[in-house]
Amino acid sequence: MSGIIIFALIIINVPIFKFIYKLSFINNDDFKKSVKYSFTPDIVSLFRGEYWKDRFGEAKIGFFIFTCVLVVILEVFILQGIITTFI
Repeated sequence: MSGIIIFALIIINVPIFKFIYKLSFINNDDFKKSVKYSFTPDIVSLFRGEYWKDRFGEAKIGFFIFTCVLVVILEVFILQGIITTFI
């Protein structure tokens, strides 16, 4: 049952995820760079002189993923509370 609820919430929350995306990233290039830095080892970024850009890019993508997951988890708890209250 909770798997269906989670899947439905993910689909329903797409506008919220877009809002969080706009808060986290300036544009699509910023997102692409953050993804690139997430897959680039820190030592490589250090030798390229992009260590702090790498760390900041990883932090931005981590913040985005964390807040999206947090939104869904909070909504699941709220819905389960509502369901158990009325049933």
